[in-house]
Amino acid sequence: MSLSSNEIREKYINYFKEKGHEMVPSAPLVLQNDPTTLFTGSGMQPMIKYLLGERYPSGSSRIVDSQKCFRAVDIDEVGNNRHTTFFEMLGNWSFGDYWKEEQLRWIFEFLVDELKLDPKKLFVTVFEGDEKNGIAKDTESAEIWERLFKEKDIEAKVGERIFYYGVEKNWWSRAGSPDVMPIGEPGGPDSEIFYEFDIEHDPKFGEKCHPNCDCGKYLEIANSVFMQFKKVGEGKFEKLPQQNVDFGGGLERIAAAVNDNADVFTTDLYAPLIQVIEDATGVKYVESGNKGKMQIVADHLKAATFLIDEGVIPTNKTQGYLLRRLIRRSVVKMYELGDGLYKVEDFGVLCGKVVDIYGVSFFRNPNIKELAREVVEGEVGKFGKSLEKGWKEIEKKEPSEIDAAFAFDLYQTHGFPFEITREILAEKDVVISEEAFKAEMEKHSNLSRSTSADTFKDSLGS
Repeated sequence: MSLSSNEIREKYINYFKEKGHEMVPSAPLVLQNDPTTLFTGSGMQPMIKYLLGERYPSGSSRIVDSQKCFRAVDIDEVGNNRHTTFFEMLGNWSFGDYWKEEQLRWIFEFLVDELKLDPKKLFVTVFEGDEKNGIAKDTESAEIWERLFKEKDIEAKVGERIFYYGVEKNWWSRAGSPDVMPIGEPGGPDSEIFYEFDIEHDPKFGEKCHPNCDCGKYLEIANSVFMQFKKVGEGKFEKLPQQNVDFGGGLERIAAAVNDNADVFTTDLYAPLIQVIEDATGVKYVESGNKGKMQIVADHLKAATFLIDEGVIPTNKTQGYLLRRLIRRSVVKMYELGDGLYKVEDFGVLCGKVVDIYGVSFFRNPNIKELAREVVEGEVGKFGKSLEKGWKEIEKKEPSEIDAAFAFDLYQTHGFPFEITREILAEKDVVISEEAFKAEMEKHSNLSRSTSADTFKDSLGS
């Protein structure tokens, strides 16, 4: 029997509560006292001080949560079967309590025994070590995985079901690999679980398929991080005062595995949004060339609804700029899907459907449906007036006539964010670098300052 996403979340929370974990609420998407980041992009961010050794307020050494996350860096990746900007990260944490044996067994049992995933479809990765920074190969996790699979009568050989990867794939910190971590940052090796779909390998991604292949055959659904190190100098790492477990599993991806469908946009967390887009545009999701555009609209308006719930409004700075970009990019895609036609109210309907999917109680603002509709439709109305004019300007130009100055004019005159202009032009095989666009902005700023200075002189009679 298929499980809903709500049931998966509930099963996960209850499973780890039975293992002695305290359930804690999701931290806000916009952390009030963390100037280092615009948004909460992982379950780890609100937990940094506890991973470094500070006592958790309740005194618990085991906690479980479902953290709302937004990753702005993934905006340009949305438009395939698995990337989203907003997602829920199911997490369980051990602050100096249990370690690898318990963590790997529990998450394996949850996936196989609670969610009924076929263990033959699960593949795992472990850390191959980092000699440069003196961090050892994680053979312990590999040995644990061998035993766990053997209990299910599955022989798990290295290179066939267990795979070793380096710092780019099987090391986790907020900053990335050990070399780029700032001094004082915690990190550690991780062990990921991938679900295999019945999809033929696409050789354009390499001769042989493997868990970290980008062809879509494998989907990462779980990541157990063994947070045990802190960077203390270049090439120098010390063990933290305690060995921590930091687990993260994307709810959307786990739901895709439960459905045995590699496309997360077919899960109950997105399918209702896709249906609204189909009804609004008359275009079917399964038709070639339309999936990516619909995925962008569904993802971006979901993310926009959650950001608005956090008090973010469209502006040209920081969080507001990202919200504006999400909304305007979704307008462009709806414009393309509808051959230049769309209704402003369709965007409000989509925001309302987001609230319906999760339930009003999932949001901080009890009036989120009305607020999101008002904010999004207002932004769509503003940008929509400029979109058609700007689009016509693009259509007038031959590819050879389009340059960074043209892109800047679209931004200044029609309010086209550079990222959107670049995306539209890329479909015409026109490439404009961000550096060239910034140079045009700087040229304009210098001209404006010079003109202002001359005007001031004239006003003084100079």
